Amino acid sequence: MTQPLPPDFVPWEAEEIAPPPRRKLKPGIKTALLCLVVLAVLAVFVFGSLFRIRTVTIYGNERFTPEEVMQQAGISYGISYFTVTDEYIRDHIGQNHYFIYNGMEKRVPGILNIYITERKERANVYVMGINYLLDEEGMVLRKNTDGLQEDLPAVTGMQTRSVTEGKMIIPGNENQLKSYQAIMTELLAQGYAGEIAELKVSDPEKLYLLTRSGYTIELGDGENLRAKIGTARAVVEKLEAMGYEGGVIDASVPAIATYTPADL
Repeated sequence: MTQPLPPDFVPWEAEEIAPPPRRKLKPGIKTALLCLVVLAVLAVFVFGSLFRIRTVTIYGNERFTPEEVMQQAGISYGISYFTVTDEYIRDHIGQNHYFIYNGMEKRVPGILNIYITERKERANVYVMGINYLLDEEGMVLRKNTDGLQEDLPAVTGMQTRSVTEGKMIIPGNENQLKSYQAIMTELLAQGYAGEIAELKVSDPEKLYLLTRSGYTIELGDGENLRAKIGTARAVVEKLEAMGYEGGVIDASVPAIATYTPADL
């Protein structure tokens, strides 16, 4: 049963509560905030631009162009400064066996220097009827399907167990490889590699060179090669000046050489 309302009852109505007035920023604070926003945007832009590689210089390349080295190194213009690390470049460049990575240098803003050495084709070696090109250390650089590369000496007498492109040749006799490395290093140091047609290493105690002008140079063992090769060079030059052609030069004793003409 509904109870009657008292005569003085007035229904309650919710009053609207006005929101508090917004505080207005002072002009100086507005300007400061605006400047902070602008500076933040500029900082992002400058940071992104400053820490990008824009200049790349390659040192040590001869056969390959800077662009080819950059591509192998995984570097492109605009790459992040922080992406480029020594390990990053080493891992990429190491995939090409023609390159020896010597280090890199980063400079702010946006400058990268990369230092390499290129392996060079120094000699021919025949294995199972196939000609391969080696560098002076015995790294197999590539298979030469055209046969002998005539401007390079041929290595003869080397027993081989494994020949794989991009890896060191594995000889049956380790001393044969050591002899090759020692002789080739000295020939290059003396600028005489181009005059040699054949380098025989079958017996590391009886090493031979055959010059392109037809002289056989007996080196004996692999000791004192600088003196032996230097002496043989001087003798060859003297004999050629005297009109002799071919023959045998025994340079197995350092600084001493004997000559036997080809017709004896």
